[in-house]
Amino acid sequence: MGSNPEKEGDVFMKKYNIFLVDADNTILDFHASSEAALKSAFESFGEKWKEEYGKNFTRFNDSLWERLERKEITRERLLEERFPLWLEQLGKEKISGKEFNARYIDYLSKHPIYMSGAEDFLRKLKSAGKVYIVTNGTYFVQKSRFDIAKLWDYIEDAFVSEKIGCDKPGKAYTDYVVAHIPNFDKSRAIWIGDSLTADIKAANDAGIESIWLNPTDKSTEGKAFPDYEAASYEEILEILQIY
Repeated sequence: MGSNPEKEGDVFMKKYNIFLVDADNTILDFHASSEAALKSAFESFGEKWKEEYGKNFTRFNDSLWERLERKEITRERLLEERFPLWLEQLGKEKISGKEFNARYIDYLSKHPIYMSGAEDFLRKLKSAGKVYIVTNGTYFVQKSRFDIAKLWDYIEDAFVSEKIGCDKPGKAYTDYVVAHIPNFDKSRAIWIGDSLTADIKAANDAGIESIWLNPTDKSTEGKAFPDYEAASYEEILEILQIY
């Protein structure tokens, strides 16, 4: 793999200096944080936690967020119905979905977990340009997690969908991001994320180049078309020629 350096006079310049980086499961390990929050909430109701519950919820929750990205459901409906439906599937409908959600969110907002190697990756991106977080999610939760993780040490700004009022991969979201980055140059920007339907599609629709972080070697299934594909941070840095 390799990037496309541009030559100015006798000096080769790296092509990219604006990095649009997804947060969850690209920089912060949402699945690990979510499972810990689920376990904490579950046990707070006196229920015994089973590991299979976490895997079940990850599949269920991911499918809901993909529906949101396709505009099949609203954010309000997702957040309102998520836990009542899931708890019903588990035969735990006696637990209040609303109260379970409150306990889950409280724990989730206070316990961010970095993906392995993420902080060093961010340091290297920052040394080569400006880093911006592009994320779907609830503003209170994301801001709290970013504050505790000290993510602001590495980034210029974070664009959280709830605060903006629209979600990835929508045009309105990307237009807002582009309009709020000083001296934005599409030809010098690259979008990095793990989600085909949120990150790569947003980049495709906006004409911004992209890198799909795909550590498990999944197929695109025609959902979106990344310019580059990488299994690790090291491969991303190689593409960007950041050493």
